[in-house]
Amino acid sequence: MIQSILDNDLYKLSMGHAAIRKHPNLLVSYLFKDRQGKGLWTRAAVDELKRRIKAMEDLVLSSEERQYCEAKLPWINRTFWDFLAAYRYDSSEVKVKLDRKKNLQIKISGLWCRTIFWEVPVLALVSEVYYEMIDTNWTEDGQEEKMLDKCQRLFDAGVAWGDFGTRRRRHFAAQERVVRIGSKFANFTGTSNVYLAMKYGVKPIGTMAHEWIMVHSALFSLKHANRYALQSWNEVYQGNLGTALPDTYGTDAFLRDFDGILARLYDSVRHDSGDPRKWALKMIKHYTSLLIDWKTKPLGFTDGNTVESAIDIHTWIKGMGGKCWFGIGTSMSNDYGPDSPAVSIVIKLYEVQDTDGSMTHVVKLSDNPEKASGDRDAIRVAMYTHHRKALDD
Repeated sequence: MIQSILDNDLYKLSMGHAAIRKHPNLLVSYLFKDRQGKGLWTRAAVDELKRRIKAMEDLVLSSEERQYCEAKLPWINRTFWDFLAAYRYDSSEVKVKLDRKKNLQIKISGLWCRTIFWEVPVLALVSEVYYEMIDTNWTEDGQEEKMLDKCQRLFDAGVAWGDFGTRRRRHFAAQERVVRIGSKFANFTGTSNVYLAMKYGVKPIGTMAHEWIMVHSALFSLKHANRYALQSWNEVYQGNLGTALPDTYGTDAFLRDFDGILARLYDSVRHDSGDPRKWALKMIKHYTSLLIDWKTKPLGFTDGNTVESAIDIHTWIKGMGGKCWFGIGTSMSNDYGPDSPAVSIVIKLYEVQDTDGSMTHVVKLSDNPEKASGDRDAIRVAMYTHHRKALDD
């Protein structure tokens, strides 16, 4: 079950705050995608998922939670906390069903400033129900020791890392174990989960997600969505939360908008798809071309990291004189062995309806073609716009 209204990732709060400030009347819809799609879902599991989603309507921001947020997240204004204190999840915004192949279907629709908070907890609940009722071929045996070993290895290697495990955690206790043990090590930078950050006294971490850029592609410009999104973000946060996300339409498209002003303004960029070494070299080259010392801009890595990959990349970047940080999710909060692999599930923004009634399908291309999501024709248009791929291919 979802433990608190703060049992969510920080970037949902930061984007929610920005959405209220900038686009309070915007209507959107999100779609769920199971990248494996094995057709294993049952009616009983779907009913249980619906019950847990319905139970989220009882979540309320407590006075203690509000005090914590106002103290630890000062770049979000008090008006937002008034909004969140009055906010209640409305399960009618979430439609859940089985298709004919027994694959799970989820659609979330409504005001962006309301529905933005559903994605992460719904994914967490999908994973939780899946491993309680469908894949039950696992136990908790050895999990404590495994987590301690992972944290020790990252500490010994000097890797700066934080927990990004909310969306695909096996269950709440699995992610809590990551934060509880990780917090004992000096190289642990915090967690994306605001509730766990509060409970264990670690830093809540996160900035923006792909949907922030995707919304700007619909409202302003597909070609220059990155530029408009980064400029708008700075208008809200005035230099705070300065980590940019470059792969919504591919890093090459991002770099065409990431000019000298933005590259100096934003503290860091984070890798979220594609080959991490190729991406890092591309960022280093870009910073250098702008006469910026890339070693002053830590590179973030948040795409499917494991202990091994994080140590490898850290060693490589450090060897060149640079700095880096890691957000590690599934391989920490959902590592139960080869007989019970982690699910590959996402919920992505699908369409945006402006106040004039116009509806626009939005897409994410990423640096990994397998991660492309959205309407087929909209993907073709985005591929042509950003990569000059012919529409009839």
